[in-house]
Amino acid sequence: MSKFDSRELIQRRDALKIPIHHGHFFVLRHIKMFTYTHLTSIIKPGMKVADVGCGGQPLRNLIKSCGGNYTSVDIVQNSKNSVDIIADISSIPLPSKIFDVIICTEVLEHCFDPQKALLELSRLLKPSGAIIITTPFNFGLHEVPYDFIRLTPFYIEYWFPKLGFKAPNVLQLNGNELEVMATVWGQMFAPTEKTNFFLRGIFVILRVLMNLIVLAVSDLLQPFLPRYFFLNMGCVAYKHSDISSTSVET
Repeated sequence: MSKFDSRELIQRRDALKIPIHHGHFFVLRHIKMFTYTHLTSIIKPGMKVADVGCGGQPLRNLIKSCGGNYTSVDIVQNSKNSVDIIADISSIPLPSKIFDVIICTEVLEHCFDPQKALLELSRLLKPSGAIIITTPFNFGLHEVPYDFIRLTPFYIEYWFPKLGFKAPNVLQLNGNELEVMATVWGQMFAPTEKTNFFLRGIFVILRVLMNLIVLAVSDLLQPFLPRYFFLNMGCVAYKHSDISSTSVET
């Protein structure tokens, strides 16, 4: 993963707020539901938790409220100067086997070599420790030009056992074709610096209407949708308790 310009990262989120008028409403909704569900069920008081690619640290308060000892890692310092470890994800200057849980949300798409990044996270994780990942699929370019790749569930299923992890306990495709269309619609009507006040109001109305319609019918129609298109993928996996039993190939 190449070094980021800090001006890019300063704009990253410090909270997973999901206003209905936002163009990323469904994306943020799924990330929040997935991460909150699994962090609260996995973290126990006293556990060491690493937030890798933490950005503005929207999960910091949740992890601490669960009793986790929070450590943040990112490639540059954030606007609050609250990142603990400044490092590339593929080479983090910490001892091996020190974390009980690693959370890595919407980061792997920014890595030139996701396998190398995952191998480093495996190194940092204690035996039987948990890794929680989300990564986008049908989602527009972001943090340009540092948006490199989209992973599929088949990539996760193939590589995780080769990188020190057990087969994923959870491999969840979040969103459906309707929510993908709503997200594309939201980006079509996203204001720019040149958008005047009147058009901004119109764009908000259009996004709210689309999001409300899709929100109302998405769950109802989901069983009839092919699910070839989805917004992002969530994964929970555990490191092997006996690393010598795994075959690490990169």
